[in-house]
Amino acid sequence: MNKTLFYRADIDGLRAIAVILVILYHADLSWIEGGYIGVDVFFVISGYLITSSINKEMLNGAFSFKAFYLRRIRRIIPVLVFVMLVVTLPACLFLFANDLENFSRTVLHTMLSTNNFYLWLNGKNYFVENTEVIPLLHTWSLAVEEQFYVIWPPILLLMHRFLHSTKRLVCIVLCIIAGLGISVYQAYYDPTTAYFLLPARLFELSMGAGLALFWDKIPKISTLYNHIISSIGLLLIISSGVLLDNSSIFPGMNALWPCLGAVMIILAGKSQDNALVNRLLAMKPLVTLGLLSYSMYLWHWPIFVFIKYLGYDLDVPKIISAITLTIVLSYFSWKYVEQPFRYRFTYRFSKTIWVVLLPCLFITGTIYGILDAKDGFPERHPELTEFNKDENFPNKVRKHCFDTYAIGNVAYCSLGVKKDTLDGILIGDSFANHTAAFIDVLAKDANLYFHDSAAGGYPLLHDIDDISGENERDPRYGLERLAYAQKLETIIIATNWERFYDPASKNYQFVLETLAGLVESKKNIIIIDPLRATSAMNIHKMKMYKTKGNASILKKDILIPFYERPETYIVYEIQRKFPSVTVINLNDVMCDAQFCEFEINGSIIYRNGNHLNTSGAELIARRFIEEKGNPLHFLKK
Repeated sequence: MNKTLFYRADIDGLRAIAVILVILYHADLSWIEGGYIGVDVFFVISGYLITSSINKEMLNGAFSFKAFYLRRIRRIIPVLVFVMLVVTLPACLFLFANDLENFSRTVLHTMLSTNNFYLWLNGKNYFVENTEVIPLLHTWSLAVEEQFYVIWPPILLLMHRFLHSTKRLVCIVLCIIAGLGISVYQAYYDPTTAYFLLPARLFELSMGAGLALFWDKIPKISTLYNHIISSIGLLLIISSGVLLDNSSIFPGMNALWPCLGAVMIILAGKSQDNALVNRLLAMKPLVTLGLLSYSMYLWHWPIFVFIKYLGYDLDVPKIISAITLTIVLSYFSWKYVEQPFRYRFTYRFSKTIWVVLLPCLFITGTIYGILDAKDGFPERHPELTEFNKDENFPNKVRKHCFDTYAIGNVAYCSLGVKKDTLDGILIGDSFANHTAAFIDVLAKDANLYFHDSAAGGYPLLHDIDDISGENERDPRYGLERLAYAQKLETIIIATNWERFYDPASKNYQFVLETLAGLVESKKNIIIIDPLRATSAMNIHKMKMYKTKGNASILKKDILIPFYERPETYIVYEIQRKFPSVTVINLNDVMCDAQFCEFEINGSIIYRNGNHLNTSGAELIARRFIEEKGNPLHFLKK
């Protein structure tokens, strides 16, 4: 039977190391680019401590699901909702409409422990720049942890009832190995899924859980070996934080080493005669930070986000100020929210539901309901009409034409001047959808009549898996659309051609093969070469510049670099292989040899990093006609 659990000051110190690593990483310090591994250390600690508690109760026949989830509610929810409530105030003041609307959704999903799914489904890669404007991005890890604790107690209870200790050991080892295998596979082939969802993190929590389950069966280790084990453990954690960066494949094997380091440090503290590292971790300053670590984790990221959101760089004075504010707010929320709800307001389960959980759900649901229903209150920035999604986002303006998988619905989806017969068709994916406004202006000027049909994942036909060659989407729409297009004289194709740069890619070859067939049919083939892409943060700075939100943002600092595309860029290959194909290059009227403009007549043309808004596409078309002439005039009969 497990010995009575006792307080481990060194584990609080380890928590402090974990949260410090995360905070320094989010401070954009170049020497700690792998500090995100602090989250993985937290997972190991959590798996160890909570499994220790559950296991002890199960061995004593005292485990209760009600009691367990009651502790989780009191531990997690009150301070989390308090932080979200406070963060909502500056969010409403500073966030632009689309960001405020997204913020409201992360509030609700954080409360429901599904924010990791929300971020994953919306394609938010943790390591890309657009995450810098999501104040609750970091709560994905809370969701992963809570999802684990939905499935883990029942599994552990079944193991206790039906398996003796040796088989339990086999099960937990297999779980760790399988979890690590899943993590390695997903980290390589689907890194966003690996980062945000539980399966690729399962082995981390299981490592802590396995340590707890077999704690009493682990033999005592000499003091010398404890010194060695704990030193290696700390080295594994710190070196991972220093050596890894945003380009590292993660989690996978790269997450194993800091997790193993955390296990080694916890293990070295088994003896009362703690190893040197454990003694250092038990020092009062680190223990204090460890006690505040949950609140520090919650507070630090929104603070950094708002600093960046307002257009300021994280220089040393601002980093020090942000960390100081984090510690002050964390102490306040720990003392006056965390501690009281954990130890003073110890209501029974039903009262906790009514007094704590349901009011918190109501608060977060209300925040979501109001902000989402009002689309983030775009009227706060009337000068940003180009970001009115209902009136200026192509996926909304042409919602009857995009992703409907309809072909030949010309009454709804026509461009240019209506006539008895069509002159051609615009096909492609979301880039075709935003190009529709551009073609509409050119077609009206040239007295031409086009139909448009666009759907995500259908650049020409459809996307295929580059490894297996299998269809990633139902091929029927692409095939039927192409068959319809071949009945017309002119086919305009718009897609994100920048995706196609590797000649060995199956998609690259598939596009060229399909295009070759169209060229042989003697059709007028027109390729739309899209503008140079920018970043989500740069789009944000454009808004700040236009609204005068930060006087330090200068136009020259947010011009888009005219980066060189590789020689293998597919549009260049199309021009080499098929000289009869006409390429309309939007960059010709927006860029010089160094930079590209982001606005025309004071109106921002981008919707996001690589898509145009409707007014932007129209403005580019008018500029094209004015400066280069109408590139569709050659189609006039």
